[in-house]
Amino acid sequence: MDDLLRKLEQANPALDLQSVNDDEFSFYGRLLTMYDAGEMLARASASLPDLPDAVVYEPSVAALEAPSMLNTRIAQQIFGGLPVQVGWCYGRNVRMGALEFHKSSEVLVCLTDVILLVGIIDDIVISDTDPEICYDTSEVQAFLAPVGAVIEFHPWCLHFAPVHARAGDGFATLVYLPKGTNEPLPFAPEPTGESQLLFGVNKWLIAHADAQELIDEGAYVGILGPDIVVQPV
Repeated sequence: MDDLLRKLEQANPALDLQSVNDDEFSFYGRLLTMYDAGEMLARASASLPDLPDAVVYEPSVAALEAPSMLNTRIAQQIFGGLPVQVGWCYGRNVRMGALEFHKSSEVLVCLTDVILLVGIIDDIVISDTDPEICYDTSEVQAFLAPVGAVIEFHPWCLHFAPVHARAGDGFATLVYLPKGTNEPLPFAPEPTGESQLLFGVNKWLIAHADAQELIDEGAYVGILGPDIVVQPV
């Protein structure tokens, strides 16, 4: 882990890359070190498809939602008994592109080493008098998370698809969220204030101007500054 972090720092001197073990990560989330992810790592690894060059996100996967000690503990202890969906995000990715937040925690289980690009919701500039919403990429922080890590993002944490850390490899994480999160909205959001960012059920998203695929899907463009691109090693 330390060797990989040093190599990534050398390849990305402008990124200020840190580890999820560092105290600074507590602004964005926490490591759930009390949980053993071994059973779910084995289950997911046995059924994970070949990693594509794109990013794939499946919110709810029946094989991953089958009962396990980890699933039960996360549903009870992190989400307080709410119905929980277990999906995964995988593929290859080196670019931020956008940031999202949920009004709930999100739990990741890292099936590979990944780089997490994160921010804080309070740094999104939203005004009752100015219709424009913006967020600057200078506020983004980067953290390396090792395979096997179980991570809770706080509800105020901005995040999006992980970045693969190792050149030639991809990334994969399990994703735990309240059931229905990221599904299509059953209503049209109001075109004012924070509602302009509502992109799915329990999903608020702000995109960079370079994220054309998301823009084509109706994402709000408001991230200023150069998009963040990471060089894996």
